[in-house]
Amino acid sequence: MSRPIKVFIVDDEPKAVDTLKKALQTFIEGVEVVGQANGLEEAYQGILASRPELVFLDIEMGNESGFQLLEKFERVYFQVVFITAHEEFALKAIKFSALDYIIKPASISELKASLQKVQQGQMEGQENMKVQHMFSNFVSKDKREHKITLAVSEGYEFIKVDDILYLRADGSYTDFFLKGGTQLTTSKNLKFFEGLLEGYGFYRIHNSTIINLKYIKRFNRGSGGYIVMEDNTEYSISKSRKEEFMEMLALR
Repeated sequence: MSRPIKVFIVDDEPKAVDTLKKALQTFIEGVEVVGQANGLEEAYQGILASRPELVFLDIEMGNESGFQLLEKFERVYFQVVFITAHEEFALKAIKFSALDYIIKPASISELKASLQKVQQGQMEGQENMKVQHMFSNFVSKDKREHKITLAVSEGYEFIKVDDILYLRADGSYTDFFLKGGTQLTTSKNLKFFEGLLEGYGFYRIHNSTIINLKYIKRFNRGSGGYIVMEDNTEYSISKSRKEEFMEMLALR
């Protein structure tokens, strides 16, 4: 029998900590809750002492933030699952970096899924880099410098948003086409990335295609309307989106 996963819980609400702890101990096998904390300094000292493999970390804790806790560590050696009560700006940054999160109240199935990722090693190795990229995106006001973390079959790829030419749906997967001819495939669907890339100059021209408007080489109004990207790939524009697309180009 494999040893249990060591878990630490950080939340400023004692009741929330107790509820999560009870759920983990009652419904999930192979877990040992090695510590808990309601504040940053208590959490920092507790994590150093108990060396957990997984930390459930609340984002908003009164005047403090879960991000401030992570900044205290020179290297984030444990896996992190953020917990939050709201869909918020911070959550977009978490998604951008492919970090794990749960919306309160956490369901048993979500907790099991998070623990299963740790057990299968899916969250190992690059957690510190993902956290660093998240902080870098927060700090940089230049969106061209923002990086998105893509989970691929070999692990994770950290790419500049500005290097993405276009995205194409492949069933429940998404193919990314980058400058220089690189192609990456990730298991998230196109709708997920449509929301994530909002505000970065991307547009969904078809059910199966999202383009970076920066890299349009030519737009042809005839034949129903199609665009040519800088790599000379041609894509047709959905009839329902053509008018909006043309209006948007006029404003650029």
